[in-house]
Amino acid sequence: MQTLFEQQSHTLSGGSVLSGVTEQQLILKVVSGRVWVTFEGQPEDHWLHAGRALTLLPGRMVVVESDPGNSRISLSGLLQRHRGRPSILRALLARLRGPGFHPATSVS
Repeated sequence: MQTLFEQQSHTLSGGSVLSGVTEQQLILKVVSGRVWVTFEGQPEDHWLHAGRALTLLPGRMVVVESDPGNSRISLSGLLQRHRGRPSILRALLARLRGPGFHPATSVS
């Protein structure tokens, strides 16, 4: 068994297993093949095929196993995925504030 989060990409032979606990939120994307993914604390398992992705939450044990054929997966952080674009939360806050918004200040 290999540790899941030591590299950004993995090639798995049929039946190979990767596992680990991530320290940050990551995106697991299946580049080729098909994998089975299970998370600690979640009753549902996930089958992902090439082109599909899944968000891995921090602090949970994750186990990834390749289907009988070979599979390739990649791991990336959410910050890398959205680099150069404003976050959805920032855009929403800016819209709610409107053009005349000024933060409150304390008066003594």
